[in-house]
Amino acid sequence: MGEVPPGTGSADAVGTESDEEPLARQGPEIVRETFPTREVPAKIVVNNPMFRDVFDCESYSLVNKSLTYGSREAHTLGRRKKDVAQSFGVRSEWDGTPPLKVFQFLRKFAKACDDNDVSEAEAFFMLQDFTKEPLRSEVMSVMPSRHGGNPGEVNSYLELINWMLRYHADEASLAAQHDSC
Repeated sequence: MGEVPPGTGSADAVGTESDEEPLARQGPEIVRETFPTREVPAKIVVNNPMFRDVFDCESYSLVNKSLTYGSREAHTLGRRKKDVAQSFGVRSEWDGTPPLKVFQFLRKFAKACDDNDVSEAEAFFMLQDFTKEPLRSEVMSVMPSRHGGNPGEVNSYLELINWMLRYHADEASLAAQHDSC
């Protein structure tokens, strides 16, 4: 048996790999990877209990709740966008008008993502591609930039959905539309 150079996986290393806590090597030390946790933003408070579900961002959550977005997901994102576009409909993009169409848009987008097993991490970066100007610019301005220049107002799919609901819908308009039907 030969000697093992220090810091290259000897028995006295900083940590050991296990199934529960993946480790990544960076130089001679072992660094524990941290995975993002799924956080649900604060609910939008509504007076009428009939509207509680449509203003709840979790009602638009996806079946695949994975938050992992790495090079593998980025590599396949183009193909997944095309698959979602087929399910979503080519002419279903939304520009922010009328504001109450946000509910229909988000339900349709969530269904198209679920039909194609798109994760919440992928949907977060994909949603802007299903909007038209001026909404696309607004969505892009609240999202983090890819190069880290802008930290962004929203950092997850559910936060983005919550932002869209707050920005485009209000209970009074929904009640007025509901009463006119």
